[in-house]
Parts: sequence; structure tokens; C-alpha cells
Amino acid sequence: MVVVGGGSGGAAAALGALRTGATVLLTEETDWIGGQFTTQLVPPDEHLWIEPSAGGYGQTKAYKDLRAAVRGFYKSNYPVTSAFKAASEPNPGKAWVSRLAADPAVWRACLWNLLMPYMAGGKLHVLFNHRPVSAAMMNGRIESLSLQGPDGVKRYAFGSYFIDATDLGDVLPLARANHTVGREKGGAQASGGTGELNNPNPTADPTDQQAFTMVMAIGYPRSGGSDNRISKPASYATHEPSFRKFFADNLFDPSKEYSWDDGPNFWQYRRVSALSNFTSGSILEDVSLLNFACNDFKSGVLLGVDDAAKAANIAAAKELSLSMLYYLQNEVPRPDGGTGYPALRLRPDVSGTLDGIAKAPYIREGRRIQSIGRIFEWHVGVENRVALTGLPDSQGTAAQFTDSVGTGHYWLDIHGGPKDPTGLWQRCYPYQIPLMALIPNNITNLLAGGKCLGTTHVTNGAYRVHPSEWSIGEAAGIVAAFCVTRKTDPRTVRSNRMSELTSVLTAQGVQTAWPTAVKSRWLLPNGVRS
Repeated sequence: MVVVGGGSGGAAAALGALRTGATVLLTEETDWIGGQFTTQLVPPDEHLWIEPSAGGYGQTKAYKDLRAAVRGFYKSNYPVTSAFKAASEPNPGKAWVSRLAADPAVWRACLWNLLMPYMAGGKLHVLFNHRPVSAAMMNGRIESLSLQGPDGVKRYAFGSYFIDATDLGDVLPLARANHTVGREKGGAQASGGTGELNNPNPTADPTDQQAFTMVMAIGYPRSGGSDNRISKPASYATHEPSFRKFFADNLFDPSKEYSWDDGPNFWQYRRVSALSNFTSGSILEDVSLLNFACNDFKSGVLLGVDDAAKAANIAAAKELSLSMLYYLQNEVPRPDGGTGYPALRLRPDVSGTLDGIAKAPYIREGRRIQSIGRIFEWHVGVENRVALTGLPDSQGTAAQFTDSVGTGHYWLDIHGGPKDPTGLWQRCYPYQIPLMALIPNNITNLLAGGKCLGTTHVTNGAYRVHPSEWSIGEAAGIVAAFCVTRKTDPRTVRSNRMSELTSVLTAQGVQTAWPTAVKSRWLLPNGVRS
């Protein structure tokens, strides 16, 4: 098995394949595993049913074990308070958008702990700093992938199955897999459109891609501190109006602890280290990973442009984030009537880079396979399902797939990009992950192991988040190994052997359906948004 991409989906794909009897080569373009958790500096976007106290639904046992390991790592290795140790579901950063906001290093350590026994046993091999550059094809099959290493040497990966778990779907064009980029043609299906409520556009547009973000790791000592202000970035004046507008409407105050009753403080949005969780004097400052709407890069894309333009867009996205930091250090309004927090500082030790900015862009949307069956908004979106079925929203559910290999939930969350600055935020039912969406329609030994599964531009907004990406990858790994060990193929499995596959998935702790009591919900009984 060759798994390309060591992010959330890739690590899960490797684990699923290893547990099902395969030998795995895992390749990663950076020098860290973990993807969104680590190289992209994004604590997990999760639904409320993810926590054990809310049922622990919409995740696999492996993902549940990973979350428990992160909390256990803090309790065993960090100078946390007795209250933190006693809590069953503590949040290291006390973040309000991420239910388990932890240092990227902790996520990485816990992921390694899951993989290391297989490495020691010779079943898992990992190549860092390698990216795929070409594929050898024969009769609709990938024979091998060529990988470019950091030493300039090309290495060749051979396998029975290949899983694309990269954020941009890097294997798809190399293997000539049919795929989609950006927004599809909307309107009626009879006219070649997607038939989706939130895609009325008469033409497809490959450049209509979600914004990406270069996230920063920032520290702040609660008592203030030294002056860490950076030089004003060259493009600051261009971006300053958007910062001023955003922070006029949203509190940003790292100087003290706020409760939710005080309203959302965006310093705590994705904070991964809260001083109040640690014993007095043991931790010097809060740490937050800054990823807001106003540092989403909307001026360029990563797909459909040459390497030089891609690099230029990433550099511009970094400058956008640094411009936001300059604004926060100098000009953001403070509750005391002053402006700016000069003590805010970049934390390269947290990001694993020299500049405190993430190793890789936070990518929300990449290439998507044209699969043998796709996931449309009318499968999962609340408003679209109501229009389709005529049922009240409280009685409806997402489409129920007979080939489900996992579950997940998130809103249809599209961050606007160059062609659609507004984006989308629409309700979505708890959904399933159908096997049909993992299988390309023209390659026999390739499976989607992350965001490149067969969604649309609209439904990608729900399936792109951490636990869903993990479930997609884990399912792909299990399916691929199932096919090898039983000498079959994914299409045959889907047509004739789903009950056998479901038994294997269930035995490994994969949930393929939501409980009846949850299927029709997108809120908890108390009205809290998922």
C-alpha cells in the first residue's frame, strides 16, 4: 500500500491498512506528519457529538483514541492543574471553536505513538520531504509513483493500491484520474448541473476555490511583557481596512481570561495553551493559532496556476498574516481605550518553522475525484433535503447510503475566495461517507484518502474537517487492505461484499451509521450549534 500525504487522512489510512494486514509506505511532502493538526496549525473543527459525554458519535475508535491520548499526554507530561487532571474532557487552550485545542507537538507525538509499533515491526515505512512528480500507468492502473526527495534523487513507490491523502489531490493529475477543480456547473441535473440549492451558477469555474490561510503561532504573557513588534509589511495598507472592520465587530484581548458570557474573544478562538490550565509559573504565556476570516487569502489560488504563481500566492498569504499581526500589535482597539498589544510574539518553536508561520498552507479545498458516485448538497444539506423531500427539517435526515464506510458532521462551510468573497454557511445533517465517493471512475487501484473524495464544491465544505478527513482516510486504508487480502477490488466489494466489509469496519471501531436520535439534528437539544 502506498499512502501519499501524511496528514490526518494519510495517517489514518496507514493505520487502517496496517490493522487490516497490509504493509504501508507513507510519504509526506514536509518533515512532519499530522497535516491540519500540525503542519497547518489548525486545531480540530469538530461537532458536539464528538465528545464522549455527548455520545462519542461521528468518529472512529482510532480517532477517539487519538483525542484521549492527547488529553492523557497533557495529564502525564505537562504541569497542568489538579482541576485539569480531574476533568474528563479538558481543553488545553480553553478555545471556543475547537473542543480539543492542543499544541501541534502534542498531536504529532500522539500520532507517532500510534504508528511507531508498525514501524518497529517493519510493516510501515515513512518518507519525509518527498512529493509525487509522476506516475507510471498501465491499463487504468498505477504501476508506480515517482517521488522527488530532498536530495534531488527520484525514488519509486510500488504498491497494489495507492491512496491520495494529500490536501490538493496531488496524485490525481499524475495518474490522469478524472477530477474536478473549483465550482461545478450549477442548475438542473438534466442540463448537466449539480442540482444543488446553493450552486445556481450557470457555468463551471475552476478558479472558484476556497481561500487558504497561512496560520501563525502567537504567544502572549498575560501580564504584558517586552515589545515584540514586527516591521510594517509592505502590503499592510492594502489589508488594514479589512482588519479594522473585522476587529471593530469582534473582541480581541489576550490580556485576561474571558468567560463565554462576556462574548467570544478571538484571542481564545483557537488558543492552544491557556495559562489557567497550568500550575503557577510553569508556563510563561498563552499561545494561540491565529486563523480568522480577515487573514484568509482570497487574492489567488493554489490550483490551476504554475509553480511560480503558487509560490507567489503563498508568500503573499504569509505577508497578509504578518500584516494582521502588525495590526494586532499596534492598532487593534483595546477594552481600556488604548490600541495594540506590543507583547504579542511569533512562536517558531510551536510552528516548527523559523518564522512562526505554519509549514504548509491551511488548505480547505483541493482537487476532487470524479468518483463512481458523488456526494451532492441534496444528499446532506438541510435546506436542500427539505426542498427535495418535503419533510420538515426536524424530521429529515441526510441520504442514507448502503455503502457507508464512515460518518461525520459539519456545516456546509465555504470560505470565500477570489471569485466568491462571501462564501457559504448552511446547515447540514449528520452524514455518512459512501464508498462510492472514494472510488475514481477511471483508475482501478487508487482511492481517495482525504479531501479529494467525490464531493462537490458545496459539499466539500462539510467533508473537509479533521474528523471527517480522518474517517475518509481510515476507511480507504481498510478497504484497500481488504481488497488485497481477499483478492478483490473496491467496485466488487461495493456491489457484492458490503456486509463482509462492514463487519471488518465495525470490528475496527468504525461507525457507519448515526443513531436514530441524532440523524435529524444539527443542533444539540440546548440549541448549541454543532
